[in-house]
Amino acid sequence: MKLAIGIDTGGTCTDAVLYDFDTGTVLCRNKALTTYDDLTCGILEALDGLDPVLCRQAAVAGLSTTLATNACVEGKFRRPRLLLLGIDRTGIERYGADYGFSDPDDIRYLPCRTTITGQIEQQPDWDFLRAHAKEWFSDVEGCAVCEVYGIRNGGVLEKQAAQIVQEETGLPTVCASTLFGGLSSLERAASAVLNAGLLPLTQDFLEAVQRAFRARGISAEIYIVRSDSSLMGLKYSAEHAVETLLSGPAASALGGSALAAEDAAIIVDIGGTTTDVALIEHGAPLLSEDGIRVGQWKTLVRGLFATSFALGGDSAVRWDKTGMLTLGPDRVIPLCVLASRNPEITEILRAQVERVPSHTLPLHEFLTLNRADWYTLPLTEEEIRVCRVLENGPKSLQQVADALGVDKYYLRTQSLERTGVILRAGLTPTDIMHVRGDYTAYDRKTSLLAARFVAQSLDTSLEELCREVYEHISREVFYAVAQMLLEHASPHFRQKGLDSGIRELLRMQWETRNSGSPSLLQYAFRSTAPLVGIGGPVHLFLPEAAKALGAPCIIPDCAAVANAVGAVTGQMSVSASAEIRPHGLSPEDDEQGDFEVLCEGDAPAYFASEEEAVIWSTGRLKALTEQRLRDQGAVGILSFETVTDDMTSAAGAGRIRLAIRVTVTASTHLSTDHKEDSHV
Repeated sequence: MKLAIGIDTGGTCTDAVLYDFDTGTVLCRNKALTTYDDLTCGILEALDGLDPVLCRQAAVAGLSTTLATNACVEGKFRRPRLLLLGIDRTGIERYGADYGFSDPDDIRYLPCRTTITGQIEQQPDWDFLRAHAKEWFSDVEGCAVCEVYGIRNGGVLEKQAAQIVQEETGLPTVCASTLFGGLSSLERAASAVLNAGLLPLTQDFLEAVQRAFRARGISAEIYIVRSDSSLMGLKYSAEHAVETLLSGPAASALGGSALAAEDAAIIVDIGGTTTDVALIEHGAPLLSEDGIRVGQWKTLVRGLFATSFALGGDSAVRWDKTGMLTLGPDRVIPLCVLASRNPEITEILRAQVERVPSHTLPLHEFLTLNRADWYTLPLTEEEIRVCRVLENGPKSLQQVADALGVDKYYLRTQSLERTGVILRAGLTPTDIMHVRGDYTAYDRKTSLLAARFVAQSLDTSLEELCREVYEHISREVFYAVAQMLLEHASPHFRQKGLDSGIRELLRMQWETRNSGSPSLLQYAFRSTAPLVGIGGPVHLFLPEAAKALGAPCIIPDCAAVANAVGAVTGQMSVSASAEIRPHGLSPEDDEQGDFEVLCEGDAPAYFASEEEAVIWSTGRLKALTEQRLRDQGAVGILSFETVTDDMTSAAGAGRIRLAIRVTVTASTHLSTDHKEDSHV
């Protein structure tokens, strides 16, 4: 047998599978709660549900995680700060918000001047940076450096700036030019900022997996799913955390496709923190044409054509100022889960709701300390007091307010929650599942107490609250799937989104899903591709969304651990492109040819004929992609695919060819041979 271990660490659960490559089957599987204070514990618990003898025979292990996705969606990654070289505040004020930089004051600027070809005309004031580095970065946990034309000169200024910042502050520092080669400096900057903020989370995850493997005697080679559904090796992924932004959704698409065995499908993964939707066509996940956007951030990360939105089993069930039900986007610990770990909160909650049966504030919610290293962080005096109150265990909002001597209306914990220092627990769809009896793995009594408090605060019945929560999730899944299909069908919707008229049609379609369209007008958006549901609670919500779309609904076996399956069924791949453009000659260009080649990471090259340019570009791209794939941990034989496209533009009644794009993709599957050889 050729065996692999798949592990997916999500916002709520950590899943593990043992997969047999020879038969394409899952031999055993297990789920455990994700343990945020020490990820190793949850991973060990998940592994301990697998066959220990077979686990030690596994040659490779594939990992996926939504930790990065969730951190971006919730704004809870470790706080970094950007240092810009050669870009001033005016540029950020004008364009920054489009890429995620909404606060120009939170960026540090160091003047310099370089040309578009990377020549340095004015060096930054290095003494000034060294003198101000500690002050500039005293309240953050990482630094990202981006120079406007850094990709043209090997990032020499970025590297020198990063070295100074590291020497003066000791902070982890990343350079934008070492991550991505795109020309857009602000997209490179956004990617670098996210990488700096996500590095600690990714490194904690990878180290937790390695500790768990050592503890169980597992020597498998470790890979992780990246945002475009390909795999990367351990060392590379530890430095490129931003490329795991869509790791979980990518694994969802791979696992759902493998389990459903459908050539075309819509994969819907309803997890604890997010719901992810991806499209499968010709048996492979569709990729985005541009860099992915997650939350406010526009990046150069190559990823799935997918959407992730903050709605899942752990979404907070609350009410707004008008007394209407809200669901998410905040993620909280389900109260049933917190009570299973801390049984004392049940009686605290019971006394609270008996004393105050309804309120405008979510008084049923609790706070719990998450980061043991909180005392090493730059916190305010009030934040320190909150942490000390929570050191002995979870406390209700009222208890924390009383301990601090403040009115509950003025209790401020948002900053501590954003940085993950403390976590909030409250009523969630997972609790509602416990109330309804659809899922009862944890403490149902606590869920009932909280649900009654929320229902009374909403001035509704317990039964109606439960029904509304279920319908809300199904409806949002329907809307998300319909929007994905419309964006796939037309560039208009990809560029402009859905207008109010289309949204009204979708609302009407949802409302009439059980009765059909009015007899005087027939309308409906339909899909013949099946909706493939994965994730623990998906069977409770996906059938209604599929019915509204007139689509088949498939919930495959092992749907609850599909991400872990996807973590080992992908392949390693890297793509690179070059553009070949006609080169207008001038008297000064007598040594240059008629065709200019712009290849990633290279200076322009010139050739006398288009054919020569294509041949050279293909060879250069093959060497480049092979080197990148080897750097990412690939072993064994690689395969190469070359695609040549015309780049055109509208001209009068027709189109004119502007350039030729040559793209080479190198790929290989995970190798299990070395493990088998070691036992010969």
